[in-house]
Amino acid sequence: MATIEGYQLMKRGATYTMTQLTAPGDTDTVKVIGVKNFVWQYTIASIDTSVDVIAYGSLDNSNWFNLDVDDVVTTQTANGTYALRYDGDGEVAYTKFNFNAEVGGTAATVDVIFMPGGTAF
Repeated sequence: MATIEGYQLMKRGATYTMTQLTAPGDTDTVKVIGVKNFVWQYTIASIDTSVDVIAYGSLDNSNWFNLDVDDVVTTQTANGTYALRYDGDGEVAYTKFNFNAEVGGTAATVDVIFMPGGTAF
């Protein structure tokens, strides 16, 4: 997987379209040092029953934790476009988006766009 520089995207006001996930797995890693907050827009298609997703963070690009403060896995039950947002103070060095599980079939796809935001510190 590639590592994308989130700070460079933020300076250009750009987004990054990640490779489509056609089965449970992770997107590319985004290095977010210097970025305070970010958002993932994800579009689910061909859902059967439900799809679980997680936004992960890391300090060392090896060990990963759920960015949701309550350690919640987000479940979607319909096709559509959704967002996961992280509002922080720069305490994350790397992030990635995870298509965690699919229930009821194997046809779902997840398209993810990443956008860094906020003020660099």
